[in-house]
Amino acid sequence: MDNEILNTPQITARHHGRTIHDYLRILAKRRWVAIGIFIVLVASTVIYNFTAIPIYKATAQILIERQLPRVLSTKEGPGVDIKSEEFYQTQYKLLESKALAKKIADKLHLKSNPYYAPIFQHLPPNADAAMRRQVEERLLNSILANVKVAPVRQSSLVDVSFSHPDPKLAAQIINTLAGCYIEQSMDMRFAVSQEATVWLQKKIAEARKKLEASETKLNQYKRDHNIVTLGDKEAITAQKLQQLNRDLVAAQTRRMEAETRFKEVSQGHPISDVLSNPLVQTLKGQEAQIIAQISELGKKYGEKHPRMIRLNNELAAVRAKIGTEMRQVVQAVKNEYHMAQAQEANLKAAMEAIKGETQDLGDRTIQYQVLLRDVETNRALYENMLKSLKETTATENLPSTNIRIVYPATVPTVPDKPRKFRNLLLAAVLGIVFGTAVALGLESMDTTLKTPDEVEEWLEIPNLAMISHIEVPAQTGNAADGGPPELVVHSGIQPLVSEAYLGLRTSILFSTPGQAPKTILVTSTLPLEGKTLTAANLATAMAKAEPQVLLVDADLRRPTLHQLFQVEREPGLSNFLVGDTDELPLMETPVPGLFLVTCGHIPPNPSELLHSERMQEFLSRAQERFSRVVIDSPPLMSVTDAAILATLVEGALLVVKAETVPRKAAMEAKNDLLEVQAPLLGAILNDVNLQRNGYYYSYYYRYQSYYTSEDDTRAPSRPSRKSPPPQGILGKIKNRLPFFKDSSSRRT
Repeated sequence: MDNEILNTPQITARHHGRTIHDYLRILAKRRWVAIGIFIVLVASTVIYNFTAIPIYKATAQILIERQLPRVLSTKEGPGVDIKSEEFYQTQYKLLESKALAKKIADKLHLKSNPYYAPIFQHLPPNADAAMRRQVEERLLNSILANVKVAPVRQSSLVDVSFSHPDPKLAAQIINTLAGCYIEQSMDMRFAVSQEATVWLQKKIAEARKKLEASETKLNQYKRDHNIVTLGDKEAITAQKLQQLNRDLVAAQTRRMEAETRFKEVSQGHPISDVLSNPLVQTLKGQEAQIIAQISELGKKYGEKHPRMIRLNNELAAVRAKIGTEMRQVVQAVKNEYHMAQAQEANLKAAMEAIKGETQDLGDRTIQYQVLLRDVETNRALYENMLKSLKETTATENLPSTNIRIVYPATVPTVPDKPRKFRNLLLAAVLGIVFGTAVALGLESMDTTLKTPDEVEEWLEIPNLAMISHIEVPAQTGNAADGGPPELVVHSGIQPLVSEAYLGLRTSILFSTPGQAPKTILVTSTLPLEGKTLTAANLATAMAKAEPQVLLVDADLRRPTLHQLFQVEREPGLSNFLVGDTDELPLMETPVPGLFLVTCGHIPPNPSELLHSERMQEFLSRAQERFSRVVIDSPPLMSVTDAAILATLVEGALLVVKAETVPRKAAMEAKNDLLEVQAPLLGAILNDVNLQRNGYYYSYYYRYQSYYTSEDDTRAPSRPSRKSPPPQGILGKIKNRLPFFKDSSSRRT
């Protein structure tokens, strides 16, 4: 086997994102799903529009002012922010309250209304109160379910609407609701005013008693402590206390300074008072002069000289005076320290005396202020309550409210539901969107290989041909010339498929440099992918351009070639492999130049027979006699027979059935061939349904025009303009595809 065949170049994977053309192709393929969803949604909407009961909506506009009636002028609790969103939300909930719905039902006698009467039909005459409440709740819920409150943005206006099949009843109910809402607001205001009046009267009586009791306590305390006024006495006592405090602070400062000097003197350290004394400074100067003279004359006269003796006596006298003066200064410091201590002690005693007097006065003052404050607080509260009671009594019966009806509801003439045009438009948009989404979703869940581009992208091998679906005519037996109808290359009943097989033949002959492969294995990933029919038509196409071609049925497990050609299964390949015959068990076929070797007897050990030396001998003898040998083998994922045969041939083809084989399975099958170093030529996308999936047309034209031409070269060609164009969709495709001339007059 040539190394050039083993090293067939592979196509690099091109895992790219989808383009707009890809999405359009998907929609073209799944168009019936999308169209079906679109039709279902639109049809359902049409049926709903013409069968639904028309609903009329009556709307009244109400003004809800922000300024609420203020009952109390005292700030006894947190004030209500009438501008807050909570106020309006409360009003909206009141409009949708069951209490308001009950008023409407009672005013309009809705229990006897033909529309609401069926709610009470199943109520027995002897029903208890709980059952009657449940039925009334159903009535109220039915009313509120059709009430809608819509605030007008950036205003105090509210649109309140009611929907009902009867337009007159809808307008009547919503106008009644607005009137009952105003009545409810006024009733609530009157109830609050009455409650406030009763509460204020009760609280005023309590406040009066508290005020009288607090005034009594204050007068009794003043009599017990003989208090007329405490202002002047408190001021004098406070001034004395402040002055003593300042004097005490100054005395403590002087005492600490004297104590510091005293400690320094006691420890023998010189202090500033000693050093700054004028007499001491003068004596220190004399001492320094005498010391200087002694130092100077000592070198000249010696220590026992009369002048030296006199100077030493003067030095001793000066030093004695210095010591005497320093002792006097130290004694003065001690005396100053003792005086500062005594003064501080006296000021502390005076402070304690004033503090005691101040404490007694403060206690009396505090108790007096407490009693006085109670009297003032009770008096202010009592006066405020009296004022509020007068205001509440004056406004209790005032018929005013902050809610008004701006525009009452009128009887609607046009139904609000169903909105036919809007529903149809929405259904059409949703049908398009949802249909597109479902089509794309189904495509994303489809992991099969569908196009030649996907085959090359996922398998990373060339796609040599795209074979469309073969439609076999309803007939029995072989065609008129003796050939089976499935051999479209021979019968010519489907020119498009025939041309695809001829293009496949050309692709194989030009698949390797140098000599084209003589032994070709046709296999697939899974059963029922059309590999047998592909092998038979490929061999037929080869026979049109080769002297003699051999077709071998190497599927020793489920053979079908003998059924296709309607011949006996034995003797066949298995008979030769086990040694029953030494001659090649050849059978002639209706196709000129094409010979067939059937499977023969189905053996119990197909893999061992195919891996034997007899199989190699069979292929060697077949290559000597025939120009091409096409072998049909079992699927790769079922048994190992195909992988064994792939090591014995010069070229292998992987048949992939469109929209059937999962990508993962096809990739595993390709890897199985590469693991045994099979000369994999490429893949064949088989059984493509062009009639069902129109998006294959562009692929079909591209691959056929690339792999086929008038002279069997790899150059795109165009159909002759002299021939009349075919009719119909199939004719349009045929008009775009190149055709081979009769291969009997040319050789590849």
